[in-house]
Amino acid sequence: MRVLRMYVGQVGAWKMLQPYRWNLRGEEDMLSYYTSVLILCGITLVAMGILVHENGRISNEDKRRMYLTYALVVVSAFAEWCGVQLDGRADMPVWIIKAVKCADYIFTPMSGVALVLQIRFNSPPKIIMYVVVIANTMLQLVSAPFGWMVVVDAQNHYSHGPLYPLYLGVCLSMIVFLILQFILYGKNFKRQNRISLYTIMFLVVAGIAMQELPSGNRTSYMGMTIGAVLMFIHYTEFAHLDTDEKMSEQRIQLMLSQIKPHFMYNVLGSIEALCERDPKAANMNSLSSKNLILFEKELLHTKLYLGLEMMRFGDALTVEYDITAQDFFIPPLTLEPIVENAVKHGIRRNEDGRGTVRIATRKREGGYEILVSDNGPGFYPPETTEETEHIGIRNVRERLERICGGSLNIDSKEGAGTTVTIHL
Repeated sequence: MRVLRMYVGQVGAWKMLQPYRWNLRGEEDMLSYYTSVLILCGITLVAMGILVHENGRISNEDKRRMYLTYALVVVSAFAEWCGVQLDGRADMPVWIIKAVKCADYIFTPMSGVALVLQIRFNSPPKIIMYVVVIANTMLQLVSAPFGWMVVVDAQNHYSHGPLYPLYLGVCLSMIVFLILQFILYGKNFKRQNRISLYTIMFLVVAGIAMQELPSGNRTSYMGMTIGAVLMFIHYTEFAHLDTDEKMSEQRIQLMLSQIKPHFMYNVLGSIEALCERDPKAANMNSLSSKNLILFEKELLHTKLYLGLEMMRFGDALTVEYDITAQDFFIPPLTLEPIVENAVKHGIRRNEDGRGTVRIATRKREGGYEILVSDNGPGFYPPETTEETEHIGIRNVRERLERICGGSLNIDSKEGAGTTVTIHL
């Protein structure tokens, strides 16, 4: 019985100590977990800094903004980690614990602001955020010696001071600014491209909010780190798309600049007569447009060109029109080079230099077709590259594909003429 009573007593004491042991173990696990999180976040942000440095597409100003964001996230995370490690350390001076928490409360809002600044928004909201951050910094520095923001007890455990709600107000304002600026910034993109941006916003806000829950999981810096990584991906992806669009636009402008001298050279001999008769009609200002224009306007330019050629060659050139649709858009200088080709490489190559050019349009299911045909001598397929795929035809084909997803097909038979079909 004595042995049994001793056993029961030991078991009872063990059960009484178990919660304490589990608490100790849980605290150790939390410290180890948070240390691992800090290390992984730090390594990730260092790697991000290297990627930013090596990326030639990012401007120096944007690089500095990203470096600042990564540095502030690391510093604020390290400050909070130090606060967790020093909490309850009896051998640690109180002023060090207060200084660490002061740094935590100063740099955490700064890191949030730096993350938001990566989206480059307008000045007034930016100035307001700067004012809030500066005011919070001054408040933390003044409060630290007096325990207004952080109170440290006799066992060196820290807790929130009477002015801590002001700090929560600062954090809340940062979150509100973050949400508003991400929403406004997202309007610069197409609807399908906003989802990734709003997901980043939700991730960062969720990470901050989860840390403020009673469970106290350390997730805010993990959320900001992942958010910074995704912002880098978002920036580089859309910067890449923007660069491609600009290069495509420059290529289109180059192609237009190649066509214009070619076109002008062929009609300079007759343009003086048209200017004397109708100067207004001679003004083709849409030649400089890089956007789509109405087919009706493109047809007008082509008729002006054909009018010049008919003045030049007389009744040797006949033009027929079968226009059943013209309320659609095409790239500028699309029809005219095809018609010019029909005159120069079709009609003018007939033995008597006479012939007919026919222009027709028709609406098809899902789009439109433009047909330009001539009754010239035609050509063999081996001659296609040299004769028909000259600079004008190549440029028209490429611009159709790039600007509106159109296509151009050539059908030519020896002795039966040539037909060019444009699909839009």
